[in-house]
Amino acid sequence: MTFGIENRLEISRNDDLSIPASGTEIANVTLLSFGLSSETAIDRLDFGVTGGIIARDGDSGSEIDFGRTALTFAYHREVPSAVLDLAAEFRTDDADAFGDDLGDVGAVGTRSDLLLSARLETGRTSTVGLAFGLAYDRTEYQDTIDPDLVDSDEWRADLAAILRFSEVATGRVGIRYRHREEEDLGTTTTDAGTVFAGLDYAISERTDLSVELGYTDTETEDGGVIEHDRGPDASIRLSYDMPVGTAYALLRVATDADEGQRETFEIGRAFEAQRDTFSASLGLTHGDETGTDLIGSLEWTRALPDGSVGLRVQRSVAYDVDDDASVTDSTFSLSWAKNLNDTTTFLFDASYENSDSPSERIEQISLDAGVSHMLTADWSLSGGMGYTIRHDAGGRAESPSVFVAISRDFQFRP
Repeated sequence: MTFGIENRLEISRNDDLSIPASGTEIANVTLLSFGLSSETAIDRLDFGVTGGIIARDGDSGSEIDFGRTALTFAYHREVPSAVLDLAAEFRTDDADAFGDDLGDVGAVGTRSDLLLSARLETGRTSTVGLAFGLAYDRTEYQDTIDPDLVDSDEWRADLAAILRFSEVATGRVGIRYRHREEEDLGTTTTDAGTVFAGLDYAISERTDLSVELGYTDTETEDGGVIEHDRGPDASIRLSYDMPVGTAYALLRVATDADEGQRETFEIGRAFEAQRDTFSASLGLTHGDETGTDLIGSLEWTRALPDGSVGLRVQRSVAYDVDDDASVTDSTFSLSWAKNLNDTTTFLFDASYENSDSPSERIEQISLDAGVSHMLTADWSLSGGMGYTIRHDAGGRAESPSVFVAISRDFQFRP
């Protein structure tokens, strides 16, 4: 068991990157955390919870509130004939603190996410096995003024029969179901069902082939209007074990109720050497509504004698339902960590993000630097500064910030 306490002093100007710029905000944050981990020969349990008291002083006055709450739970149990996985996550914070969309930066209000999942596989030592999965996601907003930020609920379930034909061939036949509700002006409901059949085949000691053929039927109800969309959902993946790492080629066809049909082809390479971890992919994607685009990614990390350096580059394409257009997201980030001595580490991160669509182009540059120092075996002191520049349809915004934090962990073994 681990108990933790941290006190942070944060000072930022124009934290929400608004135009015109907002003033300076000072926040004192006291975070409490608890973690529990237990492991036996057949199962493992991990549980963690964090919450804090936040005292703020800014343009809107002074306030004290509870926030930055997070809870995680994971349980894994495995015996020769079956595997069980249970997971739960909950997080609540400012709506613009989740960082999963550049367009959400500066969003007003509070966002809460809940994720629950369970998965069971039986008959692992038999010729015929069974796999079942169930998941639930909920996103909820409070005190928001953006009409695009709406509450949503989504259920997902899948059931498959696992057919072990031989040591080199395994088949599967099953169904998937998804139900989603979005609480917009008129509740939008989406029901999607997929039937599929797949085969995993070891062509040789180094070459593996995975094929899945499926068909999706989607029903969408919006404001009393019902639409049906049907199409293929299939993938073919060929992977090859090289002397160092693996290489693969992937062809995927998917059908979406909003976008229509999308075909994607990519090739990739991944390996781990003595000091390097590397993965890269390059491909083309074509959507019925958006045309053809180049996609790809590169991630590289090198361990140094006194730290590490990392590089990440990614280009992806998504579909914006509200604007009925494609969105191209590009990311470049560089990270560097250096151990100044046995107790002090210097960290630096730089990133460039670009989100480009017919309606708006967003560019954001972020620079962060910090130092972490172990005062004792239990106490640590850290501090840092950051600077963010953002360009969008509204103009240019800047936000500098600094923080200092002191923390301690208390560990107990029952």
